[in-house]
Amino acid sequence: MLKLSQTDRDRLVVLHQVQQGQLSAAEGARRAGLGVRQFRRVVRRFEREGDDVVVHALRGRQSNRRLPEQVREAALAKARQPLYHDFGPTLLSEHLARDEAIEVPATTLRRWMIEDGLWKPARQGKRHRRRRERRAAFGELVLMDTSIHPWLEARFGQEIVLIALIDDATSRLRARFFPRDTGAANRRMIVDYLHAHGRMGALYTDQASHFKVNWRAKERAEQDEPEAITLIRRALNALEIELILALSPQAKGRVERLFKTLQDRLVKELRVAGVTTMEAANCFLDEKFLPFWETRFTVEAREPTPALRPLPDDVELEQVFAETDERVIRADFTFRYANRHFQIEKADAEPRMPGSRVSIERRLDGSTRYRWQDSYLDPRPLPSARARQPPPKGVQEPVAERPQPTPPRKPAADHPWRRSARRPSGGGSAGPALRFGPALPPPVATHPHPINQG
Repeated sequence: MLKLSQTDRDRLVVLHQVQQGQLSAAEGARRAGLGVRQFRRVVRRFEREGDDVVVHALRGRQSNRRLPEQVREAALAKARQPLYHDFGPTLLSEHLARDEAIEVPATTLRRWMIEDGLWKPARQGKRHRRRRERRAAFGELVLMDTSIHPWLEARFGQEIVLIALIDDATSRLRARFFPRDTGAANRRMIVDYLHAHGRMGALYTDQASHFKVNWRAKERAEQDEPEAITLIRRALNALEIELILALSPQAKGRVERLFKTLQDRLVKELRVAGVTTMEAANCFLDEKFLPFWETRFTVEAREPTPALRPLPDDVELEQVFAETDERVIRADFTFRYANRHFQIEKADAEPRMPGSRVSIERRLDGSTRYRWQDSYLDPRPLPSARARQPPPKGVQEPVAERPQPTPPRKPAADHPWRRSARRPSGGGSAGPALRFGPALPPPVATHPHPINQG
């Protein structure tokens, strides 16, 4: 049974009024919102068919553009496969068009999946947010963040992270997998971006320890030191690139939404491609996914001229982003680093070196460079003290005998220590007093203690 809408009910009331002569056809057409000729045709049909005339003839009938039932079953069968169990309607429609040559609009597939119980529509939140306009030109602002996620699911035994940089104006993306979220990994991504594009206007990141020294204000006040800067901030300051630290995840919403998309699409694309290692995942990113992202998700900037700036000719990025330590050069032109002594050769030696400092640069490529002022040195590592070699295999090392302790010395019978310290009590003349001390007084008679009686 078909339900009448409010418009159908209102039109039906007008038709009854015209039939009863209460309204003219022109007035009825005006109230029904129809032309006079069209309304007269409706009136004639109303006289023949009755109230059903207000219901459109196509209501309840299947559309002539309806997709065949075989297409619906094939699409839902693919959605039920374990490989695609968590695919959304948009991504699944793309795979159907690419793999099965089945063209199904994402909205139609979404309706089919909801009817079949394979997709649950998300509830819309009620929070209010003010939209922030994109920057005008490419390279004006670049957002950077790291996502720790099971990117390869259970196919890889180790955890990997994805570090991504996305342009705010165009959504152009650079991303790479790393074993851990370290300062060296973040510096590597920034250096690769600078080599590929040049200097961006500003870099927008979170407040991780790679970008900000997270000391408490009280601790900094107690140490009476200014706010320390990280290696990345120091390098960006040298390149005149502004570093903006976000106060909340919502403040850098573009890169947060990027990871929400990647954690859905990229994880499933890696699964379909059968990627099982981090190296293969990076190859898939460079060869397949990033070109697809460039054509599917990037937009045109409002300003056609990029805001990127070229790198200075005298700047070496490997030096600027290297970890640096300093050591004092001694009077013999040596310095100590990493538990070893290094000798500066005569060809590199300068009279002003003793007492000054040499800079040790640990670069991202794993090499170590030694710099004094503006020149690089090639010091020679000195051999360390020779360690005791273990005995050959099968030969037992002789054990040194432990020295015997010296027995205590026993004094002789006539030693003065054994003599009585007082004069003899018998007859005869008394001998002279002992030289080693005065004579002891005679003993005083004491009463026996009760505990000693018996």
